[in-house]
Amino acid sequence: MSNSKIKLTGENTNLARVAQMILGPCTNVLRDVLRKEIAPSNLETKVRAYIAKTKKPLINQHQETLVYSKDYLKFDVTLLYFLLRNMCSIQPHSNTWGNNPNPGDRSVSGNIERIRLIRNEYGHNTERSISDTDFKKKYKYIKGIVKELENYLGSSTKYQDEVKELKTCTMDPTQSEKNIKELLDLHEKIKDISGDVEEMKKTVLPWNIKVIYKKDVLKWKEDDSFFVETHNFQAMLDKVRQQPFVTFVGVPGSGKTATARHIAILLQEKDGSWQTQKQKKNKE
Repeated sequence: MSNSKIKLTGENTNLARVAQMILGPCTNVLRDVLRKEIAPSNLETKVRAYIAKTKKPLINQHQETLVYSKDYLKFDVTLLYFLLRNMCSIQPHSNTWGNNPNPGDRSVSGNIERIRLIRNEYGHNTERSISDTDFKKKYKYIKGIVKELENYLGSSTKYQDEVKELKTCTMDPTQSEKNIKELLDLHEKIKDISGDVEEMKKTVLPWNIKVIYKKDVLKWKEDDSFFVETHNFQAMLDKVRQQPFVTFVGVPGSGKTATARHIAILLQEKDGSWQTQKQKKNKE
């Protein structure tokens, strides 16, 4: 996307208003629905249990970090939709999750689905403007969705009022430009997420187990700062590189675990370049 400034005139302003509606009240009402369904303190447990059950890497590492933070204010529509669909007891709409709901279906899941679809509509679109006619339709559509979700939450009209205000209020050019760019960058985000998922598919380890392993490796690295390589260490390292399986034998306290961990850290940090050099040598 171009880094040039977006002039807020006419139809560009319409896009800026829709962007703010989606990134503001639409996203916030989803956050409140999630908060009603799952307390932030219980979210991590639910996500871990779900992943362990399905055994699939369904969220990327960035989303995983956000889930652990338990700060719903940092969750975007993509993550909120995943959590609302999979972690909550909300019944799917008549056309089931992931599909466009029927116009007459005013269920909670139907309106959650509509927000996802609106977000995706602009995330896949390169247009920088919305006509006045289309804006009026979009405003009415968004307002109806937010109103019905707020009715589900209680008696507050806070987010409906925000949508109304955004229809005619003065738009700040700097913030509007930021919102438009964020609204239109979904395609790039999807590519990033797809890349993360493909990387996770290369291992049979569930993502939650990988997190535990990462914590263990950090502790290993702290302890490894005290490791001293003996005269025969290089021979052991070479043997590990040459063989698919190696057994360390020694009396208790002789350093088997420390040596194995030290070699594992070396291989993790340096063996990528070693493999590259080996491949080059084999080609010569």
